[in-house]
Amino acid sequence: MRKSVVVKKLALPALVLLLVAVVLINGAAISAGTEKVTSKLLFAVHVVALYAKAPDQKLEMPVQGVTKSQIADTWHVPRAGDRLHEGQDIFAQRGTPVLSATDGYVVGIGENSLGGQTVSILGAGGRSYYYAHLDSYAANLAIGDHVTTQTILGYVGNTGNAAGGPTHLHLGVYAREGALNPLPLLADRPEEKSTVKTPKIESVKKRR
Repeated sequence: MRKSVVVKKLALPALVLLLVAVVLINGAAISAGTEKVTSKLLFAVHVVALYAKAPDQKLEMPVQGVTKSQIADTWHVPRAGDRLHEGQDIFAQRGTPVLSATDGYVVGIGENSLGGQTVSILGAGGRSYYYAHLDSYAANLAIGDHVTTQTILGYVGNTGNAAGGPTHLHLGVYAREGALNPLPLLADRPEEKSTVKTPKIESVKKRR
């Protein structure tokens, strides 16, 4: 293998490690600014390791009690402001637990005008998983936390631009090339396969 090829393969993880380390050391605290620099560097190492892995080919259903057959496909449905919906809406009652669809690390917890209360998870291959319109967050969830498919991130709501509409989770999946449709990747959780399936809930296409 030529030297230039080797350099290119090593460059991205090295650059990611450097950038994450610089950001974390210079103020973006992992958890309320109390962790030591060594913990921050360890987090950076975990991030680089995730980038080196192949992206997940299957995502576990993130809303407890919902099966894939119940989801009405909302990918690229037109939204206000000439936007296209870059994700899937998964409808459920307010307060239904939202679990991580993948293993990974919490890289974002915060609120914005569109998504309301949101959580972002970094997974294998550097893919980002975005959970929006949460009613509330799971207790003690913090940036830098390792999560599995059994980790509760928050609870279904209708915050952000979903206010006043039916409660649901917006799930977004983002790769280096842009947004991906989560629906083909989603799979029922083992504990949900034996449950009785209810009729599919039609999506509300108009958003504020």
